[in-house]
Amino acid sequence: MARILIIDDNYDMLSMLKMILERQGKHEVIACTNGQEGLEAAFKELPAVALVDVMMPGMSGYDVVKRLRADPRTERIGIIILTARGQSVDRDAAMAAGADEHMTKPANVEDLLKRIDDLLNRDKAKAQVANIMIVPVMSVKGGVGTTTLAINLANILQQVTPTVLLDLAPAIGQCAFFLGMRPEKHWGHYLENRNLPIASLVQKHATGLQALFAPPLPGQYGWPNVDTVTTILTQLTGMARLVVVDMPPLLDATAQAVLARAHRILLVSGDDALAVQVTRATLQALQEWKDRLLVIRNAVAPGPRPPADALQKALRVPLAVDIAYDPAQVTVAAKGLPLAAVQPKTPLVLGVKRIAQLLLAR
Repeated sequence: MARILIIDDNYDMLSMLKMILERQGKHEVIACTNGQEGLEAAFKELPAVALVDVMMPGMSGYDVVKRLRADPRTERIGIIILTARGQSVDRDAAMAAGADEHMTKPANVEDLLKRIDDLLNRDKAKAQVANIMIVPVMSVKGGVGTTTLAINLANILQQVTPTVLLDLAPAIGQCAFFLGMRPEKHWGHYLENRNLPIASLVQKHATGLQALFAPPLPGQYGWPNVDTVTTILTQLTGMARLVVVDMPPLLDATAQAVLARAHRILLVSGDDALAVQVTRATLQALQEWKDRLLVIRNAVAPGPRPPADALQKALRVPLAVDIAYDPAQVTVAAKGLPLAAVQPKTPLVLGVKRIAQLLLAR
């Protein structure tokens, strides 16, 4: 059962549709006789699906659909244009306005109920997909600790939800090295044999963390193109709720394909003037995804640091998390273990835990 909005100025049609949807579809129905009334009901009641007539006084059905799509409260609801106008040009107009379906009156009852069910099932599938998160950890400038943050973040997240770490280094990946593992399997093998399931290339660390490593030799396999990285991400999200991506210092088409699929993008900055300058430039380049960005300051060396307020003023964005220098990272690196797995209360780990909280609270 779902909440269905019907907007139609024909009282007989409105009554008939209401009866069908309530008795046969077992839905809750909101009936409105004009566009303005329908919009007010939609914004207040938030229906799952709206059936909208086209020819109505005051506001056409196309205008209603455009208004529904333009408002964040109703932009994702299922919309069916239900009209006596059945030419191909009418269907094109309905789709251009933002409708999901175009049906002509009188509609076949079984067909109408099925299309409503299809839209409801589509929304359920979208909700499931929304629970899957791709999280790139990136900086166009090297040496700011993106790999360390990616490994520890993946280690923390995998303790509460299935997580995979993906090393997308175009040359020699560092994730395997820091985890004390030999990358006997890696995404380079998929470039050689496209029939290999990506899951068969994932290796498991002693901590339980699953990882898809980069090839160990530079230049041997090339750099995945957009289609390849899309396939890798699609298959990884089929086996885990979260995919943490250790990104290369690139913004080419392949890197942008990852960012386009990301739910949150962790942009890592250092303290020095060059790191700040690069971060500012990167923020400009990532304007398309600015709503997904979390800016992280990570100290990779001891010593005085610029105040956080000064950095935020320079970057013109707030810092999501500010991570202090952590000498424990140096001592644990040779052990092949994420710092989060052995010293859970050090500054770096506490900072990464804060990042994890921000991601899981979305």
